[in-house]
Amino acid sequence: MFVKICGLKTEESVRTAVDAGADAIGFVFAKSSRRIDVTTAKRLRRLIPSHVRVVGVFLDPTREDVETALACGLTDIQLHRRTLPLEAFRTFGLPIIEAETGTDAEIVLLDAPSPGSGETLDWGTLHRPDKPFWLAGGLDSENVTEAIRLVQPDGVDVSSGVETDGEKDLDKIRTFIKRAKEEFTCIANQ
Repeated sequence: MFVKICGLKTEESVRTAVDAGADAIGFVFAKSSRRIDVTTAKRLRRLIPSHVRVVGVFLDPTREDVETALACGLTDIQLHRRTLPLEAFRTFGLPIIEAETGTDAEIVLLDAPSPGSGETLDWGTLHRPDKPFWLAGGLDSENVTEAIRLVQPDGVDVSSGVETDGEKDLDKIRTFIKRAKEEFTCIANQ
């Protein structure tokens, strides 16, 4: 199971996620309590090995917003509610993850209407895209195994579900990754 831990802002949280087996780290460049600047992202990027993807998360960005953030070594661009055509971001040559269904992005992210809000999606009514997709929206270590069983996504993406009082909780990060990967192993062995 592909696991992305999003909204990391500290060296300790990045190290914990990487050591626990995260497949991707998300840096938020959108207006949010989890937002970091490019200088901080560059510093944190040095802690991430090359086999772990580094996803820049943007909310209706301009091309310049994305271009500036590329300086920290992004491997993927994640878009929420964009107004520019997807082609405007394809010129950067990175895979695009988009929080909408029916797009031409490489990966579709099924997420709550307010990303990072902790709002849980209704997994029973989700429309599964015909392409690789990740599930987000209210996931945490208590519900991730059920979500994987019901929805069978290609990956899971969490932010607020691994926080306590608005800050990343290292134990919650470890537990989330462990449970997501264990559930995938169980399904794969059936």
